[in-house]
Amino acid sequence: MKKEYVSLLTIMVIIFTLTIFGYSTHDMEAKVSMKENDVSSSMGKPVYESKVDSLSTKVWVMTQAQHKKMMKEGMGKAMSRETENLHKMPMTGDMNDSTMGMDKASKKEMMKGTHFIMLDVINTISGKEITNGSAKVQIVYPSKKNIAVDLNVIMSHFGSALTLNEKGKYLFTINIDFGGDFKTTQFKYTVR
Repeated sequence: MKKEYVSLLTIMVIIFTLTIFGYSTHDMEAKVSMKENDVSSSMGKPVYESKVDSLSTKVWVMTQAQHKKMMKEGMGKAMSRETENLHKMPMTGDMNDSTMGMDKASKKEMMKGTHFIMLDVINTISGKEITNGSAKVQIVYPSKKNIAVDLNVIMSHFGSALTLNEKGKYLFTINIDFGGDFKTTQFKYTVR
């Protein structure tokens, strides 16, 4: 009789132990999976970063040559995986074929100009990226020429092609509108 109780107790301890280890392994896999699809982590260091209220804003400005290289290598593959997971669309080829589910005209527009800007806005309370609004960048050139560029939603970020064809310091003013809640931030960027 004692052997039966000991055997039953041993089996219950094993089942209980496996159950506990199974839960912790599952949680670790979910965290790794989320980081793998984080597009902004493959972008490198932003040229500007701010945290105001519950919003964290990161901005990357790069030459189109850097942008094209990044799209073919690190970030393009991450975005292709993210698009594939979200839309269940087969991904083939590189940026020039059918990545990100964009039509050819949109891809061509994104790759024109001399530079590319990408804006990542995160709600620091929820940890989620915000794209349910609009964003615009006002640029003052070194010659004091002034232009405004609408930023388009690209995956979980805002972005657009830019033409920064003067050498010197540019003043960027980013305006973000999230359903009537306006946020503005400024930074300088130098083209050498």
